[in-house]
Amino acid sequence: MALIHIEYGSVASSELMNNNLQYLDDKIESVSQSLSANTTTLSSNISSLAAKVSDNKSQLETSISNLDSELAEVSSVANNCAQRIYIKETYKNGQNWYRLYSDKWIEQGGFVGLTGTNAKATVTLMKPMADWNASVYVSCLSARTSGEWDIGITGAYFETLSTIRISTGRDAAGGGVYWRVCGYIA
Repeated sequence: MALIHIEYGSVASSELMNNNLQYLDDKIESVSQSLSANTTTLSSNISSLAAKVSDNKSQLETSISNLDSELAEVSSVANNCAQRIYIKETYKNGQNWYRLYSDKWIEQGGFVGLTGTNAKATVTLMKPMADWNASVYVSCLSARTSGEWDIGITGAYFETLSTIRISTGRDAAGGGVYWRVCGYIA
């Protein structure tokens, strides 16, 4: 059935009017049913979407919590690495050497030749020390004769923060001294 056109100003029969009203009622019912079906589908889709959003929100919150934990662990590892002491610089030239650490601790050493009785040598350090809280170590190197070493050390000490002084008591055959200094640099 279709809506029947009635001209303006003309008189329409009640049958014609009833047919038009019936057509409009049928259209309203059809649109209402379609709207009701669409509302039900839309409501179901919204519920499904809300459940998915809720699941995804829960998964996202768990993922964020896991990422926060991993970030805290990475930060802890980074802090530990930053606090670790490592070798920052090394140097070697012949028998002279040093090893400088990241906290400014240094080990440096070398060899100085000493001959004759009461020989003395001043050694200039490759890196000056920060203060007097440092150590000097020496050991002798010489030819051995008659079952005895031919060199004897009488002293090894800091002259300045940049130099050490080494003295021998006797040195019959010639030789030298290995030296080593440990402490902090400026």
